[in-house]
Amino acid sequence: MEFKLSLYEELKSIHKSRKVEIFIVQNIQDEKIYIKKVIKEYTKEIYEIIKSINCKNIPKIHEILEKEDQLIIIEEFINGNTLQQILEKENKLREKEVIEYMISLCDALYEIHSLNPPIIHRDIKPANIIISNDNILKLIDFDISRIYKEGESLDTTLLGTKGYASPEQFGFDQTDCRSDIYAMGIMMNVLTTGKHIKEELNNTLLKDIIKKCTNISAEKRYANVLDLKEELKSKLYDEKYTKMDKKAGSKYHIKKDIKTKHYYSKALPGFRTKNPIYMIGASLWYLFLIMGLFIAKGFNDFLGNIILVIVMLSTYFIFTNYLGIKNKLPLIKSKKVAIRLVGYFIYVTGIFLIGGGLLSLTMN
Repeated sequence: MEFKLSLYEELKSIHKSRKVEIFIVQNIQDEKIYIKKVIKEYTKEIYEIIKSINCKNIPKIHEILEKEDQLIIIEEFINGNTLQQILEKENKLREKEVIEYMISLCDALYEIHSLNPPIIHRDIKPANIIISNDNILKLIDFDISRIYKEGESLDTTLLGTKGYASPEQFGFDQTDCRSDIYAMGIMMNVLTTGKHIKEELNNTLLKDIIKKCTNISAEKRYANVLDLKEELKSKLYDEKYTKMDKKAGSKYHIKKDIKTKHYYSKALPGFRTKNPIYMIGASLWYLFLIMGLFIAKGFNDFLGNIILVIVMLSTYFIFTNYLGIKNKLPLIKSKKVAIRLVGYFIYVTGIFLIGGGLLSLTMN
């Protein structure tokens, strides 16, 4: 341990508090710059788990060392500015920019929320998010994160930043993944208006999302960051097509009260991109299925054909993510390829087994 620590030369102290001190350090062997954190109150297990995560939106941890009741972390140095620094300079950010950042934050939080058991960050705020010089969002500071414990009614320690911490972080209930979603809602409002939600509520594109994120009841918030991410992506789609419509001066402009995301999500696979080649291929495919229904000698054959079409469409809709089905099915919604492949195998096999069973009944 002493040898490893000796490899990192301290260049500058950039933060010091009762609980943690942070340095910029340089490795004397490879001459690379890193961040060194000396933490006095910590849960080592959390950092060990974070170290095993490979996600571009979470800084990579290189070393975890313990010395005299202190935890020493050597992690990736991010060259950039925190959202707090950007906000102080610009007063408020464009909504499209905020949405894109929040989508990336959802990806980072999914990595820790999808663990078994989940890790709750508990300190989501602009100061804990760095935007690198190549515009990649990085979620930092897991010092007060906790591992969710099934069956507990309250957190053992009440922590969090005033203004961003959810009601359950102050003793009302145990924090879970929805506590981080609450803080995201507060942050979206602060970034887009320059003010806390208690002072001024965003009244434009993100209004409904912020209201749902910050509901005092965790049950009424988004259930998980994947659901929130889909809603954010739909807002980008709304904005994109509203701008296109205005630019073209179309008399068929979609009214604001019409949810464009529903129009988009209900479009059949093959017609969502408006690509002529895909649309022709999809048309032939659907026509083939419809014609197959009527090639039957009797009622039982017709019923069997209906079952076959349902089996084929069900499989097709899973692979094409119709109505966002991938985000609703366990296993398939995982970010790990191996787990997704297992999920596809299980669901497709199940569909064909059920379909085969129903077909055998029609033949009797």
